[in-house]
Amino acid sequence: MRESPGTIAFTAASIFLLLLVAGAVLGMAALSAMPALMVRLRALQDNAWWLLYRDPGTDAAPLALWRIGAAAVATLVSLGAVLRGRIVYRRESSPVIPFLMMYFFSLGLECLRAGSAVLFATDGPVSLSLLLTRVVYWGRFVGVLGLLIAGLYCTELKYRKFFVLAGVVLLVSFAMAAYIPVDRTVFLAQLTWKLGDEQSVRFVNLAIGLLAVFTGAVAAFTRKDRRFVLLAIGLAILVACREIQFFAIQPVPLAAGLIMQGAGAVLCLRALSS
Repeated sequence: MRESPGTIAFTAASIFLLLLVAGAVLGMAALSAMPALMVRLRALQDNAWWLLYRDPGTDAAPLALWRIGAAAVATLVSLGAVLRGRIVYRRESSPVIPFLMMYFFSLGLECLRAGSAVLFATDGPVSLSLLLTRVVYWGRFVGVLGLLIAGLYCTELKYRKFFVLAGVVLLVSFAMAAYIPVDRTVFLAQLTWKLGDEQSVRFVNLAIGLLAVFTGAVAAFTRKDRRFVLLAIGLAILVACREIQFFAIQPVPLAAGLIMQGAGAVLCLRALSS
């Protein structure tokens, strides 16, 4: 029997997530096996929050491995969420689910920080490393826009051409990531290059994230259904955890972000399956 385009896209994206995890593990192995490479990662600045830079206060090299490992684990959590979402979607074809999946798929691109770290440590091509940073930010824009559309569907958005909406999200996010100025002289402990226009990027991410939370809250208030209350809480948790996962490098905040990611996924999918 011929598979639908949606099934083909889902399968391809799931395989791609596994490849990203494998790449992250290989990157960790390469860095761990060659101490000379880790030397280059010891004195990186920590972008604890936008516009705030500081010395991590310790050897940043082991923190880089934590950062890569957390990205790999987050991707595996995302894979579990999308597989569960696929099952729920077959029973309850809620339009919220495809865009929640888009959010979870986008988190896998954080594994590309392993490639950026290896390129920086080996004095690899800066242009390629910068490209990986742009792809990471492309994924971040895709994820937050996916959450916004999921929130809009909670408020009974009627448009049902999911592939058209998904294509618009991918193209808009690509344009945003392609035109972000990137500082080629500062590589951060987050294993991405410093942005040249952080205020604008920060404002866009914050505004879209808050809109996603707002739409979920509106749905919870107007639809008078406990499921949408759970969904609104889940969306808020997912918006918050992505910020932690993007900027944290210490093990405890990273673990907290992963727990929040799992909790947000459980709440959203439970609300949609009940």
